[in-house]
Amino acid sequence: MVKHALFAGIALLLAVGGAIGWATWTSAAQSIAEGDCPPGYARFVLVEPIQPGEQSSKSTDLGCKPIETGATAVLSPIQPGDAAWNIPPYRPTEQSPVVQGPSKETAYRCVVLLEPIRAGEEASRASEPLCSTGEIRAINGVSLESSYLIAKFYDDTNYRTLLVEYYGASACSSTVSYGVTSLPANLDNRFASGETFSNCNLLSVYDFANYGGPSYSCGPRCSTFYALNEN
Repeated sequence: MVKHALFAGIALLLAVGGAIGWATWTSAAQSIAEGDCPPGYARFVLVEPIQPGEQSSKSTDLGCKPIETGATAVLSPIQPGDAAWNIPPYRPTEQSPVVQGPSKETAYRCVVLLEPIRAGEEASRASEPLCSTGEIRAINGVSLESSYLIAKFYDDTNYRTLLVEYYGASACSSTVSYGVTSLPANLDNRFASGETFSNCNLLSVYDFANYGGPSYSCGPRCSTFYALNEN
């Protein structure tokens, strides 16, 4: 309730300030000497800010100046085959660090083991998440000793409040990538930042399941997903 009251107070102050500013400008404009400017010219007035103890601005200059007109540009639609027809995909310039071995995080989070996406498929095969605090050395009996950390996702921007860590059997490469087409209920609509590891440099998030709806790509460190935060 305090936050709403504060915003309301600020809005009221701006509204009052706007009314005062308009009244002052009107008064200043009315004080300009009568007379029309030549064709192609417009009358102007410069006013100072209202000084302490005073109720209106002082005019510092007035006169006529040429009317500035903008140029009109007519654009032709881009056609297939033109240089700008295909927009290149986002390509990160940073390299993600290779991280191998069990998760040593101390915060409560979930860990999921992924398989690389297989030929002809669109998503990784994923283990059931294991959620706990402290070191997690294995998932469903599979050791993480030789596994690679693939990605981390957080509940807030700037990598705060870790939610989930994804591990994979191989580091990312030109032939190895990972992806999930849906999230469990405890993770869905919660991601607000993320980062990739082990040569995985491109991170894409989607609004809907099965890579549908609006999307955002970044990487390897994405401090925010902007409009897709918590979506």
